[in-house]
Amino acid sequence: MKGDEKMIGILLLTHEDFGKAMLKSAELVLGSIENVKTLGLHRGDDIELFCDRVKKEIEALNQDDGVLVFADLFGASPYNAAAVASSKITVPYKCITGLSFPMLLEAITTRNGSDLDTLTKSCMIAGMMGIKELFEELSKVKK
Repeated sequence: MKGDEKMIGILLLTHEDFGKAMLKSAELVLGSIENVKTLGLHRGDDIELFCDRVKKEIEALNQDDGVLVFADLFGASPYNAAAVASSKITVPYKCITGLSFPMLLEAITTRNGSDLDTLTKSCMIAGMMGIKELFEELSKVKK
């Protein structure tokens, strides 16, 4: 990021260290990545404290363009923490569940120059398009 360029922040909310591993993998592919944070919910963590950390991270990641939050599982505690934050902050953010590597790469590589709604939709499409079955794909190549 150069100078005062702003970019949509990205927050990965996951169970344990899944988000950290995803971010580390993205850095392997893309190099250094800015304005992305991870929060993992670990066994024994206080859910209220986790919700407070989610709120604080969303606020910290916002550079006026909003924040895209990824949760690993719909209806689970990390997702619910993102929902709780919505009643406590005014930062514009979206939350997508079912975090996948294609979604994360899409978010990181296309967030500059994109608005939050467009980025959210493109990440959801990338997630769906990233699901393939090996032999079905190979059969397409053989035809």
